[in-house]
Amino acid sequence: MTIVNFNDPGVVQRKLSKETLDRLNSYIKNKKQNWNKELVGQINSSFFLEDKNNWFFEKEVLPTIEEYMDQPICGTWLIPKILNDNCAFKMESLWVNFQKKHEFNPFHTHSGLFSFVIWMKIPARYDKEKKLPFVDHANCAYPNTFQLFYTNSSGRICTHDYHLNPEDEGTMLFFTANRGHQVYPFYTSNKTRVSISGNIILDVNQVIK
Repeated sequence: MTIVNFNDPGVVQRKLSKETLDRLNSYIKNKKQNWNKELVGQINSSFFLEDKNNWFFEKEVLPTIEEYMDQPICGTWLIPKILNDNCAFKMESLWVNFQKKHEFNPFHTHSGLFSFVIWMKIPARYDKEKKLPFVDHANCAYPNTFQLFYTNSSGRICTHDYHLNPEDEGTMLFFTANRGHQVYPFYTSNKTRVSISGNIILDVNQVIK
């Protein structure tokens, strides 16, 4: 008897250095125009960020793309070889979300080829949130949770859950842009959760020679 498992590229999870986080915090400090109308988030404050001199893209994003693409199961189903060999990657957009108590991001996907989220500030603890009276009786507790969706080999829609705690600050999750995901609200803190997200595209105007 032979058992064949169907693999699917998942998520690259990285802990970013202090140097990188300091640079990202400087981007947040100098945030640009309001970005709410470009997003589905039920969040009051979102702003476009400028990656000066492509510093973050070249230092962190490009190596992560390479790591993701090195997975044997990626193949040409993700990027047709002719495009991968000739078109450069480009950061299409970079933004910051300031998420307050009760605010949330409903199920959505992103544009482009790859996307990422970086948790800059996480004021609430999942361990505490899941003990709330309206949560602890549920068989699935999702407060303060980032949830990714995928379809398994039998066609069932499944989730991979990141239950957020302060020690997850500085973590980047990198995944394909068409992977559905959502962010549940938190309830036990009056402080703001801060996250950065971005989308990566293939730039047909930049041909790699």
